[in-house]
Amino acid sequence: MVSPPKVIRRLGEGVAGAVLKWREPAVRAVSRIIPADVLWFVETGEPVFALTFDDGPAPETTPGLLEVLRRHGATATFFLIGERARAHPELVAAITGAGHEIANHLMRDERSALVPDARFRRDLAATSALLVPYGPVRWFRPGAGVFTPWMLRSAAEQHLRAVLGTLVAADHGVPADARIAHDLAVGVRPGSIVVLHEGTPRRRGVVGTTDELLTILSKRGLSAITVSGLVDR
Repeated sequence: MVSPPKVIRRLGEGVAGAVLKWREPAVRAVSRIIPADVLWFVETGEPVFALTFDDGPAPETTPGLLEVLRRHGATATFFLIGERARAHPELVAAITGAGHEIANHLMRDERSALVPDARFRRDLAATSALLVPYGPVRWFRPGAGVFTPWMLRSAAEQHLRAVLGTLVAADHGVPADARIAHDLAVGVRPGSIVVLHEGTPRRRGVVGTTDELLTILSKRGLSAITVSGLVDR
């Protein structure tokens, strides 16, 4: 006989799974009516999705992610913070050297929508200047995923397009993190853009999460590629 707590937990997991299953198509539907040049997903019939990581690089997370991606034969787009890229140029080089893509996540880990326009422009340009020596930079992602029309205009003037995503998760260093991969996998479909977070010691679990997510999705025939790889198809 199943105890009441287990019944409640299983019911909760079923509800969560149903919500996650429909979150991805809901984001696609809403994004179609938002009047902004923001990339949320890509329409494709091919069994691929874009895997992205925010807030790196960091020695506690980036090397482990690169190893997991190598083992799975996967590629990803790393949205890097300028201050952290400047502190760890060897990790930026390792990312592009392994065939992955780098993108602009502004200079600091903060809410971009609260940053004054002039500083936003400067930080966006300064971060790109740090990254371009390591590879082309086509994309940016605003901090906290919130954008405004003036932010998009400033980015367009610097030849950058905003990328958000259809499925987003972050490691918080708590027991619930163990379900991130399973919960995300429920909603991933061809053309999805998945967002994970690295960049701090507290987020070491993202390495295991990524390994589990790629294992689950490979059994469904889905492969992880970069944002540019998804768009250029």
